[in-house]
Amino acid sequence: MAVTLPPITRTPVFPREEFEARLERVRAALSERGEDALLAFAPETLFYLTGYQTFAGRTYAALLVPSRGAPVLVLRFLESFLAALYSEVAEVMTYDDHEDPLEVTAAAVQARGFGRARVAFEEGAPGLSAAVRRRLGRLLDGVTANDGTAIVERLRRVKSPREVDHMRRAARMTEAGMRAGLEACRPGATENDVAAAAMAALVRAGSEYFPCDPIITSGYRAGIPHTSFERRRLEPGDTVLLEMTGVYGRYVAPLMRAAVLGEPSPTVRRMADLCLEGLQRAIRAVRPGATAGEVDDACRRVMEEAGVYQQFRKRTGYSVGFAFPPNWNEGHLISLRRDDPTVLEPGMVFHMPPALRDYGVSCVGFSETVLVTAQGCEVLTHFPRELAVR
Repeated sequence: MAVTLPPITRTPVFPREEFEARLERVRAALSERGEDALLAFAPETLFYLTGYQTFAGRTYAALLVPSRGAPVLVLRFLESFLAALYSEVAEVMTYDDHEDPLEVTAAAVQARGFGRARVAFEEGAPGLSAAVRRRLGRLLDGVTANDGTAIVERLRRVKSPREVDHMRRAARMTEAGMRAGLEACRPGATENDVAAAAMAALVRAGSEYFPCDPIITSGYRAGIPHTSFERRRLEPGDTVLLEMTGVYGRYVAPLMRAAVLGEPSPTVRRMADLCLEGLQRAIRAVRPGATAGEVDDACRRVMEEAGVYQQFRKRTGYSVGFAFPPNWNEGHLISLRRDDPTVLEPGMVFHMPPALRDYGVSCVGFSETVLVTAQGCEVLTHFPRELAVR
């Protein structure tokens, strides 16, 4: 049912005109494709187009964006108050827990005259499972459905000045967290001690809840990709990998640094030097007109020429912007990877985290969040780019 909410002091992430501009670009894309409406399900899309957000990301929600007229959010009743808090641009229809949200969605589509229209579905969204898609197909059997996943994803690649400003604010929080995390790295401390110090500093600096907790991994566990803090006690000679982001208005600016407890071994020093060189070359390669593959090539060649590619074997970076759990990664929008022909444009933002692992022994890595500018590249994160010897 449609809902009228009591007055709530709104705290939108951006002014109304930011969302209106995004909606106009979506409407233009719909018209170009000959579509009458977009039906979206990804939490990221709902946030991007209306400002609505929730930490209950698995709760069913949908957004109908007509080629003309106001968008309509379909939300669980309890979530509708968040629309009142964060959004000024969407109507809201709600469902209670005993009701079928798909029937409410179908009713919203039909009530607005799209029961026999061309509707682009956000097919790639986590909220649109195969079972949900089949059921909506039966409920909306008069709709001509097409895949509209790329419509909003393409728009999200280039950040507006307001988005970049939020990422700059997030970067200052990230730096505070990294500083505290590195200071907590000492023999006898646990990975949890380091994570606690980093998280406390991030939150004190103003960060909102994280899309991904700080990644803290040490010693032999650091040599195992994608481990994080698990009570291990730090020992002399360990490398410690720290990767984290602050969050401002859901926008992020990740940063990775590495520490070693005591004098670094020749192997650790060489891994650090190679990662730092690869990152610097990638930063120099970032400019409008360059391709994602060319930036990746600049970093990857350092590893290949040094004969350590097997310890690297990954992309050089990926798009970042705003984020919800479980991570801050927008790599599905653009990744800086081998042979990728995507052309870089001003306003794109990337996290570039080259790392080398002595698998099961140690890891060293460094990253920056960078902005593509009209002149080339701006590094948004400001923190000493060096192996921290503790």
